[in-house]
Amino acid sequence: MIRSILTVIPLLAFLTPTISQVYDSDIKWYTIDEALELQKEKPGKLLVEVYTKWCKVCHKLDQLSLSQKHIADYINDNYYPVKFDAESKAPIYFMGQKYEYKSEGASGYHTFAYKITHGKLNYPSLVFFDEDLRVIQAINGFQSPSKLIRILTYFADNYNKKIPWNEFNTRYNSIIHQSGGNNP
Repeated sequence: MIRSILTVIPLLAFLTPTISQVYDSDIKWYTIDEALELQKEKPGKLLVEVYTKWCKVCHKLDQLSLSQKHIADYINDNYYPVKFDAESKAPIYFMGQKYEYKSEGASGYHTFAYKITHGKLNYPSLVFFDEDLRVIQAINGFQSPSKLIRILTYFADNYNKKIPWNEFNTRYNSIIHQSGGNNP
């Protein structure tokens, strides 16, 4: 019996992701303050991943999609990426406004996460900002690597200003090849 327990415990530890589990990724994540400083020096788009530590789908996005080298490279080249814990207790300042943690019942949320997701606190959320720090759109839930690279390209190259998403998504390969981009 003891031998069985000793065999199962290491197996369970291996199979159960920990709350603080970090997946290998080449993305250079910034805090919101760091990204804003960089954005002042050289205006660019922000990509904010809104997550929580307990969110299994957030871990799945990190592990399966954001850890892909071609995706990490694309994000680093086209965005100032920020990883933001929607349950962070630290206040932040954004566009002249202070945002803080709001306790609600047994848990709570950060008002910055609430603001940038337009009140839709679904995790994970990828929030895209333009160069003027206006939210373009928040995309909720897990995104496969093939869909994520399309979404990233759609906003990074301003296709969102030229063509509806459904048309872009359907014509992605021909659009990318016509523009001289590479299709991972």
